Amino acid sequence: MPKATGDGGLFYCASHRLHGGCTSPSHWHRRGSRHFPLMQQQGAGMKNALLVKCAIVAVLGLVLWFPLMMIENTIQERTRYREEAVQAIAASSAGEQKLWGPVLTITVEEEFDETVSGWIKSGTVAGTTRKTRKHMLQVIPSAVDLKGHMEVERRKLGLFSTPVFELNATLSGHYVAPTAKDLPGLGPNARLKWGAPVLSVGVGDARGIAGAPVAMLAGSTLAIEGGSEVKDFEGGFHGVAGNVHLDGSAKTLPFTVTVRLVGTSVFGFVPVGEVVTANLSSNWPHPSFGGDFLPRTRSVQNTGFNAQWGTTALASNGGATAQGFQVRLIEPVDVYQQATRSVKYGFLFIALSFAAFFVFEQLKNLRIHPIQYLLVGLAQAVFFLLLTSLSEHMAFAVAYGVSATASVVLVGIYLASVLRGASRAVGFSTAMGTLYAALFGILQSEQNALLLGSVLMFLLLAAVMLGTRKVDWYGQVT
Repeated sequence: MPKATGDGGLFYCASHRLHGGCTSPSHWHRRGSRHFPLMQQQGAGMKNALLVKCAIVAVLGLVLWFPLMMIENTIQERTRYREEAVQAIAASSAGEQKLWGPVLTITVEEEFDETVSGWIKSGTVAGTTRKTRKHMLQVIPSAVDLKGHMEVERRKLGLFSTPVFELNATLSGHYVAPTAKDLPGLGPNARLKWGAPVLSVGVGDARGIAGAPVAMLAGSTLAIEGGSEVKDFEGGFHGVAGNVHLDGSAKTLPFTVTVRLVGTSVFGFVPVGEVVTANLSSNWPHPSFGGDFLPRTRSVQNTGFNAQWGTTALASNGGATAQGFQVRLIEPVDVYQQATRSVKYGFLFIALSFAAFFVFEQLKNLRIHPIQYLLVGLAQAVFFLLLTSLSEHMAFAVAYGVSATASVVLVGIYLASVLRGASRAVGFSTAMGTLYAALFGILQSEQNALLLGSVLMFLLLAAVMLGTRKVDWYGQVT
């Protein structure tokens, strides 16, 4: 039995439990003198076990990085398949479309005197002869205005689709006819013969010219032919104004051109003229404006968009490589871009799940096997694969909700057994569902993604620090 001493120390008899009593003072020992080394050994063992568990969990996290990388590669592969489908659709109709012009090409024949010298017996004599040469003038409009409407529909190939448009456009404006001053270095006694003007319009993909364009110049209807008389234009059409007679006076030549174009995803209008304006409308509610000039005014609604541009010759060069006014018909939600962004958070989700398990082990003294860590991590990884596959068949938000619900329910049912309690599993599932909801909010708010992600990380770190502030990580018994 214990015996108190004068110094307050507590002794016990080593033979008490064997013999039922103490028979010798030598059997008495101070309790703390032998138990304290034992506590040190237990603390060291718990510390080593903690370090080993940390190392195992870290290795499992690195192992799960590979499934996430494979899923991201799968998303990139599906993105390439979609691009190939879009190219196939464009190859069967017309690709990105662009419109230039119109530009007038005028051939001027000049007949002039040229001095020549000849030799006779008495010496060299000078004379004149009539020569002929041709000048090629290209005249841009003094003013040109584009008015057009794009009717857009989706065209599918397998699982993939892309917007295809039909543009009904009218170009109108006027030229100022060139004069003799516009010709370089006329010869003596020059006589000019003005040819019939040729009106050319450039088209990016001539396959997209639907029906015969209609062009008029100075009240005369032009006979349209394929190809362009302007070398800077990639392709297009032209018409000869045989009934328009030029005499070298600066008269006004009004024009109108009506054309119907088919294209895929992108339309651009290159401004060629002293003053250029454009007004474009469409039933597509998701435009992206780009090119060299942004619209001066725009209106985007659920029923479509309307945009107006304007520029001058001082601001544009009108070359074949110019982008000019451009509108791109984008998808409202790029499912593969969203899936790629979401899978980048995959490792964070797995790390948070592992951290929650690890802290729970320390707080509740409940052992969780590494295989159980691995299975829960795999369930998190499969969520992103499920999200990608479902989003190809339904709206991204619906696919996200279905994938998140399936993942949360699966992990919750599994954890009810692992954590030995339905209430604990519900708590983990609720936290997991909250993380999925937070990730969806980050994906939907692309402009504020960094801010929201930073705040989320801070809150999670704060929760872990506050929840474990009283944990003795050395595992010593006190």
